[in-house]
Amino acid sequence: MITAGMRRWALFFAVGLAVICGWLVNGWRLGAELAQVRAGHAAELQAIAETSAMALAEQQRARAALEARLAKSETLYYGKLKDAEKNTDRLVADLSAARQRLRVRAAPAACGDGVPAAAIAASLDDGGQRADIHPEDAAALVRITGEADACAVKLTALQEWARSVSAP
Repeated sequence: MITAGMRRWALFFAVGLAVICGWLVNGWRLGAELAQVRAGHAAELQAIAETSAMALAEQQRARAALEARLAKSETLYYGKLKDAEKNTDRLVADLSAARQRLRVRAAPAACGDGVPAAAIAASLDDGGQRADIHPEDAAALVRITGEADACAVKLTALQEWARSVSAP
């Protein structure tokens, strides 16, 4: 015979078994949903990683191309700068050693002794007189013009660099 106490225990056991079964079924269902969410999240992360990798590769290609252009420009203008410096140094050395002279045209002074200006000018050009500049002063002038040439080369190189960096 089944007594009232046994029925309560049976009912309690049945309710407990139903709760445990529901809990297990719900756990499996939520586990499957969680697995789907994790798979979707992993797919999104993979897509983001691939997009980032492609963007990084493109930026690296662009940087390599820019570095190549800048290296080519640097080589070109460094050579021009060195040539200008060599020419200046050579000319300064020639002026210092008196192998060359730097001359300027000078206006003749007013002749007070009655000698005509055309007779004073014994040159092959338009009749103006020429004066030699002291070798040290000539070398200083050549150094100044050489520095101006170097600045012009540097400015041209800087302008090309700015154009290459700002160009897409």
